[in-house]
Amino acid sequence: MRILFITFSDIKVCSSSNIRNVSLIKGFLDLGHTVDIISYKLANKAVLIDDSFTPIVSKCGIIEMEANLSTEKVSSSLLSSGDKSIKRKIYHKLRKLYYSLEPVDSMRKIANEIDLSALELKDYDLMISSSNPYSGHILADRIRNKFYHGKLRWIQYWGDALFLDTLTRRPLFPFAVKKAERKLISKCDKVVYTNGVVLELQQKFYPEFKDKMSFVETPYAFYENDTAPTVYDVGYFGSYSSSVRDIMPLYTVLKNLRNRSIIVGNGDQMIESINRLTVRPRASVNEVSELEKRTRVLVCVCNKLSSKGETGLIPGKVYHYGATKKEILVIGATPKVKDYLSKYERFAFVDNEEEKILESLKSILETEQRICTEMAETIPCNAAKAFLK
Repeated sequence: MRILFITFSDIKVCSSSNIRNVSLIKGFLDLGHTVDIISYKLANKAVLIDDSFTPIVSKCGIIEMEANLSTEKVSSSLLSSGDKSIKRKIYHKLRKLYYSLEPVDSMRKIANEIDLSALELKDYDLMISSSNPYSGHILADRIRNKFYHGKLRWIQYWGDALFLDTLTRRPLFPFAVKKAERKLISKCDKVVYTNGVVLELQQKFYPEFKDKMSFVETPYAFYENDTAPTVYDVGYFGSYSSSVRDIMPLYTVLKNLRNRSIIVGNGDQMIESINRLTVRPRASVNEVSELEKRTRVLVCVCNKLSSKGETGLIPGKVYHYGATKKEILVIGATPKVKDYLSKYERFAFVDNEEEKILESLKSILETEQRICTEMAETIPCNAAKAFLK
């Protein structure tokens, strides 16, 4: 099968959505399918280009699209500046204001206007558009209509659901976001989400489309279960933006813990190495994988619970770690997410409170280390088979 895979992120950049995208693409390749990727080439120098993806995406045809965005130049400059930069603080406030008014995302206008005339596309059996950003689905709709007269089979692959994601974006007009999401979903043949909780919520929001909705667990292609000596007892590897997730209870516990621990990632919280805790900035997938191999307990911190209630959002790290034989602690899972993940008998859960986190970590570390069974759903070819089915 020939597959056209469309994303409005830069396929070479390290992000949770690209880890998911590249892992699924590996699954297609492992099954013998061919994949061409339409990707947006970022001009932002603050992002991390990841060579870890090269062995997989080099087997694909890559079509890069570009646009001259002044916002990329501004964000590249400001995000590279010091944490205390006045301009950077103003930028973040303006960004929040923008997202309170924008119904889709910052790429929507570009997706609607970017020139498609230079694209040279082949005949494909299937088109997949993947978000985030959500505007990739808008771009895919234009490509399908222009080059395939609206006839090419089209699956939308959603990392986060749009309206549910607004729980962290706080839009001034949520009805406009819901209207935009309904319009996007109406265009395609099938919609695939990343877990059953989000699927259930989306089917309630948009009952007219429930029959074309399904979910496939997030695959992970970058972990090798070889043995490595344990260096760190506890590790958190991921972002920690305070608007999305609260890392401070975990940080407070780890900086006072007698065991060696590590945090690797970027965020707006001022945290630093102290005592037996090492804090490092964001690293490539391969670097993080090597550190994870040398860490006994892998920690996931879930998104904050919104005042609007359940979102069903599960960090991709939960599935990445499910592909390992490590012990996993999930912090702050919502009731439905906890109930959903409990079926795997793979995770330990705790509320995002200092005392409870400390108690859970002590309980895990004071018992003999367990060698766990990987979740078969995270194997790329298994996810690809389920996706195509």
